[in-house]
Amino acid sequence: MGKVTLDPDGLRLHCGIRVLLVVATIAAGVAVHHVAPGAPKWLFPIFHGATWIAGVALVTWLVRVKINKADRRGMALPPPQVGRLALGLALGGLVLWLAFVVQHELGWVRILRIDSLTEAGPRIALALFPSLTVGFSEELAFRGFVFQTLAERMPVWAAAGLSTAIFAANHLTLGGFGPGVVATVVCLARVFTVLRIVTGSLWLPIGLHAARDWTQTYPTGLANVGQSGHDPALVKVSQSGPSFWVGQAPAIEGGVLYAIIAIGALAAALAYNVQRGHAPGWTRRLNEYGDTLGG
Repeated sequence: MGKVTLDPDGLRLHCGIRVLLVVATIAAGVAVHHVAPGAPKWLFPIFHGATWIAGVALVTWLVRVKINKADRRGMALPPPQVGRLALGLALGGLVLWLAFVVQHELGWVRILRIDSLTEAGPRIALALFPSLTVGFSEELAFRGFVFQTLAERMPVWAAAGLSTAIFAANHLTLGGFGPGVVATVVCLARVFTVLRIVTGSLWLPIGLHAARDWTQTYPTGLANVGQSGHDPALVKVSQSGPSFWVGQAPAIEGGVLYAIIAIGALAAALAYNVQRGHAPGWTRRLNEYGDTLGG
């Protein structure tokens, strides 16, 4: 078992990307509202998302290839794999709808109104792009660069744990952050990591991550409970379940229900890993390209 050492590259990249995202947001706002003041409002999330993706991809490439002198293929981002991305989108949506159905059947969430698809359809469809932006950017940064960089220097189990801790720390500003949120975020991060390992690709985790974020905000409205102002969801809801089970709105991840679902997803991912015949090489490091644990 290799010696576990804290690699500063992943932490530097994390800080760099946080700064980059602020710059990307400002740049998108300036470009759309000042350079093109007559541009339609729907153009802003598209331009912002494209700027965000391009910036994160550029920073990760510069740090890995130019500074660390490593192969870019080690970040597990092959050309787009539509099948895996679509599977991830389907699974991510399914997980959140499962949580919604359970809450509804237990009487913990009540449907207030359902907007017409004519009204809400374009709005929620357009919102999928920003969600994909977050999924792509966070997976490339955390399960791509950070995990890969750490796992080339320490055992996979240690790299998975440390990259998960960094990912969880990135969500400290989430409303209602507490032990439940930590448990759920940690489990979900492990799910993304296992799927990245078993497939040797980020496309499945990207889809899962994006669909989960999108579904809780736009189709179901679970993430909008307790927030004042405009609710963009198709299904408007109110939540009355015990905070122990459903979290303190709007941080639905803080409830035990969501932690249980996340643990179930992690168990399914690990079972999938075993079913694919990939022995969990948790005690060894990744090779240069990071493809030996998945395919």
